[in-house]
Amino acid sequence: KAHPIRTRNGIVNQIYHWPNRTVPYMIEDDAFADSHYREILRAISIIEENSCVIFKPATEMDFPMALVITSKGLGCNTVHLGYRNKTQVVNLEIYPLGEGCFRIGSIIHELLHVLGFEHQHVSQNRDQYVSIQWKNINPQYNINFVNNDNSTAWHDFDEGYDYESVMHYVPRAFSRNGQPTIVPLREGAENMGQRFYMSEKDIRKLNKMYRCPDHV
Repeated sequence: KAHPIRTRNGIVNQIYHWPNRTVPYMIEDDAFADSHYREILRAISIIEENSCVIFKPATEMDFPMALVITSKGLGCNTVHLGYRNKTQVVNLEIYPLGEGCFRIGSIIHELLHVLGFEHQHVSQNRDQYVSIQWKNINPQYNINFVNNDNSTAWHDFDEGYDYESVMHYVPRAFSRNGQPTIVPLREGAENMGQRFYMSEKDIRKLNKMYRCPDHV
């Protein structure tokens, strides 16, 4: 069954968009070394430079409707998709810079979840572009590959499927045997699953989602 607010990979309903295109955030003081703290700020700057979305340091008055970035859990993950009128939490497990959760694209990936983006490979039309190899997926992660079949709540903002999206999984994501879990069906998938930058379509989708006047 589709999630009740879920079409493609960008959330449509504006109640799940951050008010005034602004995300109040707090990076936990004791969670990161200075170098990792700066890398998080760099990811935030990349999103701000390519959209009208603003991340601002949270004050007491912003809570509980604010983003908290921590490293206390395992992996790279986001508690909710989009704005939910309560505290949003992103966990970034500590890795050396350039690896794991501290690849710049991995941080951007989680921040785009915060802004309302789902994974590209679970979009409603994904079966036209990729083949999911269920037999190769570690069963405990099957939920990460179930596609969104609700055609009204999510949208691709007329940008179409994007192999290069920072929201796409790599070909062997959550593999149980080292074999591919996602096989592209069309050309142009050389950079599928990259975690180095926002793709051009990522940028355009974000700007259309937040109705950025100078970027659409």
